[in-house]
Amino acid sequence: MTTRLDKEEEALRLAFPQFRIQDPDGPNAGVIGRMRTNSRTEYTIWLGLGDFPNSAPAMYIIEPAGLTDHNGTLLSMIGPSAEMHLLQPDPHGHPQVCHYNGKFWLPRVSIHKILMKARLWLEAYESHRREGLAIDAYLRHM
Repeated sequence: MTTRLDKEEEALRLAFPQFRIQDPDGPNAGVIGRMRTNSRTEYTIWLGLGDFPNSAPAMYIIEPAGLTDHNGTLLSMIGPSAEMHLLQPDPHGHPQVCHYNGKFWLPRVSIHKILMKARLWLEAYESHRREGLAIDAYLRHM
């Protein structure tokens, strides 16, 4: 897997230089970095690589803590929600963002593409906060 991650890291340096792969050969392999939205809000994203590329990595928003929906409900309390594109939060309460339906996952999907989906989700999330429409009003299911 190291060769694949070397290529992924090279692509990250070009497209998302604020992200890095950490502990690539260890038990906590993942991608971490900060992403800024059009509103200039910064979010820290963690992708747990686990069995990547054989399965989609789990994607969590780890900062800022306490993300809420339009009504003020913690995203971690909503739990899995198709209309909000959320999966089960981690044990620390970080919301897990759905970026690929497992039945559509292909090992050739890159970390770069997953981070592009993270950016789209964040923009949709901010629109949801302003306007109150569910995230699936802005994003199609994949």
